[in-house]
Amino acid sequence: MALNGKKRILIADADLLSTVTLIGALKDEYHIVTAKTGADISRQLQKNSVNLVILETALPDIDGFELCRQLKLDEQSKELPVVFVTSLNTVAAEAKGFEAGAVEYITKPFNAPTVKARIKNQLALSSAIKELQRLNQLALDANPNTGLPGNTSILNELHRVVEAGEAACAIYADLDNFKVFNDTYGFAQGDEIINFTANVIKVALQANGCGEAFFGHIGGDDFVLVLPVDKYRAVVEEIIRRIDTGIPEFYSPEDVARGYVLAANREGLEKQHPLVSLSMGAVDLTKRKVASAFEIIDICTETKNAAKKHPGSSIVVDQRSSG
Repeated sequence: MALNGKKRILIADADLLSTVTLIGALKDEYHIVTAKTGADISRQLQKNSVNLVILETALPDIDGFELCRQLKLDEQSKELPVVFVTSLNTVAAEAKGFEAGAVEYITKPFNAPTVKARIKNQLALSSAIKELQRLNQLALDANPNTGLPGNTSILNELHRVVEAGEAACAIYADLDNFKVFNDTYGFAQGDEIINFTANVIKVALQANGCGEAFFGHIGGDDFVLVLPVDKYRAVVEEIIRRIDTGIPEFYSPEDVARGYVLAANREGLEKQHPLVSLSMGAVDLTKRKVASAFEIIDICTETKNAAKKHPGSSIVVDQRSSG
């Protein structure tokens, strides 16, 4: 994303008049960077996050068609839309441009409103394609039980948060005493509790104005949330209230009245096991600066284990300042 939320366009043209005309047509809606040569383009792409390239076919150091082919072969730039705006006005050249991987071919002299409209359409199409790819990845990665994003999506989201430096709180949630429940009541009922937990978290997010926050399911009874740091306390309080209110409904009246389940431990001795609860470990990323997604995972695992030492549902948040 470019400055002030504007998308960034790279105009690559050695013709000053053409470049100035394009800048004048696009500068109000987009952040513009320019290049005169293929070498300039490489430097700009390394330095800036670019959303679209406007490219002349004739550059001083490289043929524009060849440069477009190179961009499409590069893993970092292959999805970048390329629009040719060129003085080369032949049917053969236009065909060559599309064969090289361009999404548009506009000839000079051009009409500024037409260029603006075509650029806008290509950026919208590019965004739509990326969103479809994201949704497809989520579907492929989805947990089969809850339908929530799975491990790959969770890791990608944590990487994104670290790179963006967002004011976020990452939370790792894990059910306590779940194995005993499964062994006592069966896996079908265990799946019901997992789905119940997922629905509780969804409702808590929506009720607190962050229904779009990331929510993933690692597997089993483990979940990950990434939400705005100013929302997490209200969300967590809602989750704990709903979990502690709803969980007893999955137990027999006798177990609810006792407040525990009698089940044999690994040594075969009968032991009292508390009802299922939810422990959450979190890190406030506005206070604890992290270098990687894996550091978030390590911190949240540590705080979640600390939360498990408290009876019932609870959360422990790492707010230690890195500075």
